[in-house]
Parts: sequence; C-alpha cells; structure tokens
Amino acid sequence: MPLVPSSVLLCLAEEGNFALPAFNVPVPEFILWILEEGERLRAPVIIQVAPVEYQTLDIRMFYGALLLLSERFSIPFAFHLDHAHRVEEVLCALRNGCSSVMIDGSRLPFKENVSVTRDVVALAHPLGVLVEGELGKVGGLEGDEDDDNDDAFTSPEEAEEFARRTSVDLLAVAVGTRHGFYDRTPELQLDLIEEIRHRTRLPLVLHGGSGTPQEELQKAVARGVRKINFSTALRAEYLQAFRSFVEEHPGDVAVHKMLPSLAFRVKEVVRECIVASLAQGRV
Repeated sequence: MPLVPSSVLLCLAEEGNFALPAFNVPVPEFILWILEEGERLRAPVIIQVAPVEYQTLDIRMFYGALLLLSERFSIPFAFHLDHAHRVEEVLCALRNGCSSVMIDGSRLPFKENVSVTRDVVALAHPLGVLVEGELGKVGGLEGDEDDDNDDAFTSPEEAEEFARRTSVDLLAVAVGTRHGFYDRTPELQLDLIEEIRHRTRLPLVLHGGSGTPQEELQKAVARGVRKINFSTALRAEYLQAFRSFVEEHPGDVAVHKMLPSLAFRVKEVVRECIVASLAQGRV
C-alpha cells in the first residue's frame, strides 16, 4: 500500500479504539525494520523524525526511503514531523512529504503556545496536513536536550481552551510519561487522560512510551490516547546490539554482517510497542 496521509490512520485508530505506534527513526534502516514488523503483525504505523534527527541526515533521505518502500508493503503507514519548535522546521516538513506535523510550544507561556500553534494550523490545514500540539510539560531527555525540571501535568481546563483556540487535530499531553530512560516505573494519570479527552474531544498523544508498562499504555488507549511515541527503547536496543557484535567479532569490519542481529533486536522492541498500542491485526 502506498504511503498514506496521517488522517487516514487516525480515522482507523478512532474507529478501532487503538493507538497508532509512532516510531522515531534516527537512521533510515530503522524504517525497513519497523515496516517489516508492522507487516508481520498487520499493524498501521507512523514513521516520524524530529529536527534533531533530520539535521544530520537530510529529511529528503527519509522521505525517499518511505516512497521506495511503499512499493514493498501492504500495510498503511504515514510520515510525521515530531517536536518542531520553529515554524521554519514545519515548513521544511511540509515540503518533504509529512502529512502531519507537531509544533511543540509547551515550553512557552500559554498565550504564546496558542499563537505559534495557530500559525502552524493556518499553514498546514489548507494542505490537508494534521497538526499535533502539546500542552503541559513532558520532562526527561528529548533529542539531545535534557530537561530535569519537574513535569507539569496538562490542565484539563487549559486543554479545552487550547483545543478551541488553535483547532489542532491531536493533543500531546503530560500525564506521567517522560522522554528518555525512567529512573522509576511511571504511573499514568488515567483519570486526567479521561477528563482531557472528555473536555477536548481530541485524539490524545503520549510521548515517552518507552519504558511505560504495557498495561498502563493500554489503559490510556481505552481512555482516548490515539498515538504513542516510541524512540528511546529502539535506539538503546540498537546500540546494545551494535556493542555486542563488536565485542564478539573484534577486528571484523564487514558492517553488513551485523545488520541481521541489529534488525532482530530492534524488531523485538517494535513488536512490543505495537502490541502495547493494541495496533496488531488492524489492517
């Protein structure tokens, strides 16, 4: 199936009461491995990149890989921009195949967050592109920036006003997850998720899905979460597999020999994420 708009996948998730597993891809080979596991489990997936990722490897490389691979797979998948902080980053994504974009104004005062999010909505909606906003503060390591300050949960009252004033299509919320590694098992604020969903009527997004127990994620899905971001777990498994290969094969510079073991380890994590999102067997 060809690369599809994110709106198509979001409709599937709303109708089926599941979440779309959204995977950050630091290198293009992740795309192949994610799609292969998605195909095996018959799960729709979102491939996403953040500016910190495509500043190293041109975003056109990721989009080109998606177009090429769309001929090989029958599952639907979409391309999303994660954690843009500037309108210029959104414009780059709009020119390069993203059918949904996230503008992260969560570090800004509320009024400024509303303003920048509205600006992005005005750019994206005429092109049929969905916009994900963020309200509240999801702490931890995001990209290459570490924020150790206390998390600030999303206010349901502010979320309702934010949704009304911005016309965003999805809302990322701070309800107990964190970016990066956890130093303790996260406890999601399930009642808060339910109230925000009730007030906004929006599909909700969880960032920091890695390390959150499967049963917690599935409870969140039952309360209106429709997209879950996964990044840290995949990258950590990839690097650990890389180190293991180098230790077991000192002096071997045939890089292609390590790819099967890297793929196997990353796919194991992808499978866990798809199951945690209740996305398997949906297409």
